[in-house]
Amino acid sequence: MTARWLPAGALALGLLLLAAVLPAEARSDRWEVRKEMREGTRNVEREKREAQRALRRCETRECARREMREGYREVEREKREARREIRGAMRDSRWEDERWRDRRDRDDDHAFLKGALVGAALVGVTAAIIEANDDD
Repeated sequence: MTARWLPAGALALGLLLLAAVLPAEARSDRWEVRKEMREGTRNVEREKREAQRALRRCETRECARREMREGYREVEREKREARREIRGAMRDSRWEDERWRDRRDRDDDHAFLKGALVGAALVGVTAAIIEANDDD
């Protein structure tokens, strides 16, 4: 009875291990992109707060104009920098994904052959065990 469940248990264990390992590696770079997005948003908001603080300190119209110009310039600079960082993280993420896929594709050829041989051996051993139990 237990010999019949052996292939199903091995398959389930293999699928569980595969599901546990692959997504973490595949998603690690996307985390970097999200981190850069959060960091960019935080920096832009900080610049906006600084511009508001500087504007509140102004007492003349000329000072207010100057601070508004400077505030807009700083906020736009932070936005550009954030976009550049996000694009860089996305580029790195794509490069890592391509490298991971290339390595996986190379390994898949050998892994398929090994898997087919192990699967055939497992089926043969299971059939022999079931046959031996049926003779009793």
